[in-house]
Amino acid sequence: MFLHLKVLKNLILFLACTIISCSNEVSIHSYSGNALGTSFKILYTSNHPLKNIDVITDSIFFEINNSLSTYISNSDISKINDDIDSIKIDNHFKKVFNKSKVIWESTDGFFDPTIGLLVKAYGLGPKNDSKNPINIESIMNLTGFDKVSLRDNFIYKEKKGIYLDFNAIAKGYSVDVISNMLKSRNINNHLVEIGGEMVASGKNLVTNNFWRVGITDPLRPFSNNFIKKIELQNLALASSGNYRKYIIDKQTGKKIVHTINPKNGNAFNTNVLGVSVIAQDCITADAYATSFMAMPMDKSIEMISQLKNLEIMIIYNNEKSEVEIFSTDGFDKLVLK
Repeated sequence: MFLHLKVLKNLILFLACTIISCSNEVSIHSYSGNALGTSFKILYTSNHPLKNIDVITDSIFFEINNSLSTYISNSDISKINDDIDSIKIDNHFKKVFNKSKVIWESTDGFFDPTIGLLVKAYGLGPKNDSKNPINIESIMNLTGFDKVSLRDNFIYKEKKGIYLDFNAIAKGYSVDVISNMLKSRNINNHLVEIGGEMVASGKNLVTNNFWRVGITDPLRPFSNNFIKKIELQNLALASSGNYRKYIIDKQTGKKIVHTINPKNGNAFNTNVLGVSVIAQDCITADAYATSFMAMPMDKSIEMISQLKNLEIMIIYNNEKSEVEIFSTDGFDKLVLK
């Protein structure tokens, strides 16, 4: 299963809907459970429930885990991280790897799946090395997505010891896979959420509204109040933040957070409190939400102006330690008043 590296993601669903029990009418059906180290929920409207949805979704999660989970010792990614040669990757791995390369390039390296050793060193990952002193310089020599390539369905690393970790994108990818599965079965009106990452397709036909979700206030993460409520119109939404998943450095007393800056190996708090990204698919939204958490605020603003098909909200502390919100015009248009 996947570690909640990005944890927050607390896009809590607020769905004002009435469940209609009559089998001849359109009803809301739901299926939920736990997978990839977190919870998931599928909501869809139909005049009948999807048969064997549990078996179908379990099969998808099983495939993705065996391909991409760093928590499974014999998964493809674990074997590659152990420097075992001749591991032929599957389509799940290939799609996530190729998308990661695109976003790594577009974010100037702030999205980097090779920070896995840093994650472990800080005590935030599987088989962590937090009991040992952190040698940032040594670890940084094994960091950099330019040191890893994909050719003919095989992964090549410039140096042994490079550790891949796709936790910052895999849940978003999994959301897309589940959504595509539903569409292939003509269930086009649905909302899929895994660990706070979500994609909306069509409408809630019971209320005849587009799917509506709430974004948790990073200053009040355990409150039922939302900082924003969004109407998702055939879009994906992902959020990232550092207010729920962290550990305290025993020597410095600083809060060590799950978002790591791949440029300097820093895992300590920045002035960015939370990021929400709306995109055409969840794999994209998931990866960019992590990227903007790691990036300096001015760098984020500059980069956002150059990116297309993304709508973004960043909650941050200004120089006076006052909370401010930056959001794109397209994001604001989706906020429910």
